[in-house]
Amino acid sequence: MRPDRQQLIRTLFDEYIEMYSSRDDRLTCRFSHNFSGYAGSSDVLVTDREEWIRITRQDFAQVPDRINIEMLDLSLQDLTEQIVVVTAFFHIHLPIPKPILSHETARLVLIFHLENNCWMIAHSGISIPYGLAHKGEIYPITRLEKRNSELESMITARTSELAAANRQLEILSNTDGLTNIGNRRQFDLMLQTE
Repeated sequence: MRPDRQQLIRTLFDEYIEMYSSRDDRLTCRFSHNFSGYAGSSDVLVTDREEWIRITRQDFAQVPDRINIEMLDLSLQDLTEQIVVVTAFFHIHLPIPKPILSHETARLVLIFHLENNCWMIAHSGISIPYGLAHKGEIYPITRLEKRNSELESMITARTSELAAANRQLEILSNTDGLTNIGNRRQFDLMLQTE
């Protein structure tokens, strides 16, 4: 790939990421009238530009503060003079207290198309391995927070059960099985304590 084309593709991608990360509504002006795309936590292919603008604005409303994109890998492809493609792998760090979305790798495919001497986004497809979002969400934060809470409850319950089992084992190890009175181990422990 020619260096000037590589620089062009990288600039297009960097501009997209900056506008997306900073929740900049000017991004919605960059979508082609012949747009298609899908959101990572949706099961719908969007082929209407106005619907994608609505989804983008819904995303920006759900998480209005700047997000951090931790780039892991990037592929730039120069397909024709009018079409370039970027595939990116990254972690998403949302400005929320729990890092629930930042442990999985998201994948983004962007197709830019040259239209009337302006590079427009003809396709945006993001895959986020978190499952489907609830209505009104772009990121499945509600589902992930609920699952996180369930896991924390399970850990608390298991920790309590383990502590009870350890107490029972301690009692059994210090008690004679036949007489149910303290055994030699219990005697030595009490002698050392005294």
